[in-house]
Amino acid sequence: MPSLNLSLVRLLVAAFGLPVWLASFGNGTLFAETLEYELRIAEQELSLSGSPAKALTVNGSVPAPVLEFTEGDIARIRVVNTLEEETSIHWHGILLPNRQDGVSYLTTPPILPRSSHTFEFPLIQSGTYWYHSHTGLQEQRGVYGAIVIHPKIEKQKADREYVLVLSDWTDENPAEVLRTLKRGSHYYALKKDAMQSILGASQAGALGSYFHREIMRMPPMDISDVAYDAFLINGRAKLELEASPGELVRLRVVNASASTYFRSTDAD
Repeated sequence: MPSLNLSLVRLLVAAFGLPVWLASFGNGTLFAETLEYELRIAEQELSLSGSPAKALTVNGSVPAPVLEFTEGDIARIRVVNTLEEETSIHWHGILLPNRQDGVSYLTTPPILPRSSHTFEFPLIQSGTYWYHSHTGLQEQRGVYGAIVIHPKIEKQKADREYVLVLSDWTDENPAEVLRTLKRGSHYYALKKDAMQSILGASQAGALGSYFHREIMRMPPMDISDVAYDAFLINGRAKLELEASPGELVRLRVVNASASTYFRSTDAD
C-alpha cells in the first residue's frame, strides 16, 4: 500500500480525535506501544515546609509521579478521584484530541467525587511537559507533575538525566490566600518584611515614585504578592544531584508554581 507520512497521520489523529491506533499506522504496520498509568488523587497531611498542613497528593506524593513515554506511544492514564469534591487533570503542552485535554467544563467533563476517568491519546511529540489540576486551587495544593516524552531517535544521549519540578507552597488554605489578596490586605507584605513607607522610599532615593503612586491610588507593588512558606524542588527544600566529572547531564526543568518565577544560575 502507499507509504503514509507518519507525522502527518499523528497530527490528524490529535487534531480531529480519530481512533488512537491510527497514530501508529505507517506503511501498513502497527507498532505503537500503549503505556498505562494510574493516578490517585487524595487529601493527605504533609510537612512540606517543616510544619504539617493539608495537601492534595497524587499516588501519595507532592509532586505527582513523573510520567515517562517514548514518542509514538499511546498513553492510557486512569485518574482516580478519592476526594469529596470534583477534580481534573490537564495535560499541559501535549498535542492531543480536544476531548482528552482535561479542562473541566471546556473540553472534558470533571472527574466527580469518588469516581475515575481514563484518558487515552497518541504522543506525537517529544520533550518535557507537565500535568496539573484545572479545578479550583487544587494545583497550588499539590496536584501537578512532570511528563517526559523521549524522542524516537535520541540525537544527544546524556550520561545522566534528572527531572526537576519547581514549585511554591503555602501552609494556608489557598482559598484563604485568594481572599486575602482580593481584599487588598498588607498581611503578606508584613509577613515578608516588605512594607513600603515614606522613610524607606527616601532612603532608597525613590520619593518621587512613592508619591506618584500614592496620587494614582495604586497599592505598593512587590515582586510576589504571596508570602510562601516554602519553595520546593521535587517536593523538597533542597536537592542534591549525583554526577561525575566529564559526564553530560540533562536537566528537565518544570516550573509548576502557582505564582513564582525562578531564576537559575550555574557555577564552577
